Amino acid sequence: MKRLGKVMVLAALLGSAAGAERFGVQAGVTGGSGNLGLHAGAYGRVAGFGPVQTELRGTLDTALLGQGGLQVGADALLSVNLLLLRPYAGVGVTVPLNSGTTSLHTTLGARFGLPGPFDAFAEGNFGRQNVYRAGVVVRF
Repeated sequence: MKRLGKVMVLAALLGSAAGAERFGVQAGVTGGSGNLGLHAGAYGRVAGFGPVQTELRGTLDTALLGQGGLQVGADALLSVNLLLLRPYAGVGVTVPLNSGTTSLHTTLGARFGLPGPFDAFAEGNFGRQNVYRAGVVVRF
């Protein structure tokens, strides 16, 4: 009986219902490297097996304070569905639209379950400029 209980707990942690979405949009704030601004993005699930998902994401960041300007980005992410948390990591590219050079970055972050179709997220992008983001995700 103890073994069955352990298997059920492990299945609940690894196979949560939070991974059922196929698409999501996110909005939040961004900061880092002397900038403070707004963030918007959209992601879609490309493939998945069990609790592991592969996602593609596009982002748009604008600096309200500092010299960041307007930047677009694209990421390939690998996420793992846990009961209350979905950590993710990936690589991507950032393209400044006003001036500057295109750069590669890595992303580390997590989504946290909220009531309904919402998640909170916090992440860091590490590359030529370190950018930190936090906000809300709406899952579809």
